[in-house]
Amino acid sequence: MYGFAIDENGDAIIENNDIKLVSDKELIKQTVKQVLSTNLGEWWLNENEGIAFNAILKKNPQYDQIEDTVKSGLLQIDKTFELTSFVCTPINRTLKIEFTARNESGEEIDITL
Repeated sequence: MYGFAIDENGDAIIENNDIKLVSDKELIKQTVKQVLSTNLGEWWLNENEGIAFNAILKKNPQYDQIEDTVKSGLLQIDKTFELTSFVCTPINRTLKIEFTARNESGEEIDITL
């Protein structure tokens, strides 16, 4: 399966006058980042896509709740995803989220948000 490659702003990447394509592990990583960057109900074409930002964007967030929220986003892409590692690091007024997930096919992805 193939999809358009997108940059950090969500724009399609053009190379040599063609839209760049991604597949396999890169497509999965890109899709995970897109779902986790969408507030639940935000996208009018699929109001069930995304995660509840209010679980993350608050003072003194609960890391267990954030982990559950990330898991819910992963399951929207592949019902077999399991988190193998999950770390939240507060940096000033931001939160760095790093995790590794694996699906039943053995594909493993590393994501930093």
